[in-house]
Amino acid sequence: MAMRIDNLVAPQLSELWSLREDTLVESDDGQASLTVHDRWGTVVFEDPDPALRQALERMTLGPVSLSNVLPGFPGLWEVDRPGGHGAEVTRLLRDLDRIRGSLVRSLALGGTPVLSVVPLARGAWFTPRPAPADRPCRLSRFTVMRWAEGGLRLESPLAHHRVQLHRSEAMLLLGMLDGTAQAGGPRLDPELARTAIGYLVAARIAVVAEDAGEPGPDRPSRFTEDDDPRLVGWSPDDLLVHSRSRLGRSDGPFGATYAHQGRMPAEPVVKPLGNRPALALYRPDLEELRGGDEPFTSVLERRRSVRDHGPEPLTEDRIGELLFRACRVRESAGAGRTRGAGTGAGTGPGGDGADAAWSDRPYPSMGSVYGLELYLVAGPGTELAPGAYHYDPLGHLLEPLDAPPGDLDELRSTARTLMGSEQQPPLLLVITARFRRATHAFSGIAYTSLLKDVGVLLQNLYLVATAMDLAPCALASGNSDTAARAFGLDWPVESSVGEFVVGTKPREADPPTA
Repeated sequence: MAMRIDNLVAPQLSELWSLREDTLVESDDGQASLTVHDRWGTVVFEDPDPALRQALERMTLGPVSLSNVLPGFPGLWEVDRPGGHGAEVTRLLRDLDRIRGSLVRSLALGGTPVLSVVPLARGAWFTPRPAPADRPCRLSRFTVMRWAEGGLRLESPLAHHRVQLHRSEAMLLLGMLDGTAQAGGPRLDPELARTAIGYLVAARIAVVAEDAGEPGPDRPSRFTEDDDPRLVGWSPDDLLVHSRSRLGRSDGPFGATYAHQGRMPAEPVVKPLGNRPALALYRPDLEELRGGDEPFTSVLERRRSVRDHGPEPLTEDRIGELLFRACRVRESAGAGRTRGAGTGAGTGPGGDGADAAWSDRPYPSMGSVYGLELYLVAGPGTELAPGAYHYDPLGHLLEPLDAPPGDLDELRSTARTLMGSEQQPPLLLVITARFRRATHAFSGIAYTSLLKDVGVLLQNLYLVATAMDLAPCALASGNSDTAARAFGLDWPVESSVGEFVVGTKPREADPPTA
């Protein structure tokens, strides 16, 4: 029997509802209440309607059309319109609104999800509308796409939702969201396109142009986010780091989770020394300093960035005193070691095999991780032999490194440019991070915790250098690739995150500028 093509029915669009995977629904034995537990707390429904009970039970199993639970439940675009619903539907929508932070809403084609909108916050509002047919749409400039467990997802630091992509139609849709064309295309049904884009706009993953614009580059469509004074100063990278390192717009693991324990060994408390002879540094008498230092408030008020330096060389004793006072290991446990090998792998409580491993230093560190290292690039303005050194804070030693001279010249040249000085830096301190010290302990905040550590270490160096009447200057940035080559680092494992220049004061210092 021949099939008549004109009798085929196009797959229908529908909305499916489900619960986040971390949501648990419990019912008491007497069926008098329902309790919903999610990552944000607990909601109890006393004497729940049968429709709510059935809806939650079915949503725990996967996406479901609520019209199969409650006949007359509104379809696409009708759910979020106020009023006009019957009493049962109104009660169900009211109850579901109490747990909207746990409700996943999926756009389905022929009963199979095309994309899903997943809430990231308790109060995440999602009110989709069809995308306008007369104005272009595009992805927000803040939107990123990445692979995660479950497939491709779209995220934005501006959004309280993420969007999970399930079918090839979703990828075709993304190819259209360049801000130059209206919804639809030769390979995508216009109704599906308008509906899906409406979902993305409601989730703040896509944006709609203020006007239709004109073809060509002379009068492109205008998008509000491009001129929003609250957003103009933000780069997508900066805003994403900010949002993902704070609670409120992310649902990933957060804090001291030790998520990788057992998968990879923790970094040692103190970086192992190599096999080259190390230079023992001068250790000042702290009691003598306590009696002779100027008052703390005076040091704090004198702190300035000094970008030029005097002709007197920075002596080895002054370098030793600066490092001893600012960043040595004052006390430790589990940090014993032999040359060329590290022991004491734990980062503190929860560390692999060394729960008591820790160190204490003059500057604080998030979670006592102490993942920062110091490398010195000595120039002609010091008594050290020109070259590169690694500072060992446990032994208070300098370990010479075989660094390519061209890379050291580039580090010094970059530092001079960033300081705005005509002089080469006498002593450049390059601060690196052993990232696994932080990633072993933290989720969500590992990198930003290291940056906070950099800030307090720089302040420590500033204050000690000021008390010693030296000329200190922190730099805004540096070249991490050059530093990795110079110091023999594996860039994803250890990389530069801060720079600091110090030398002797000029005889007639210019007025301080920062």
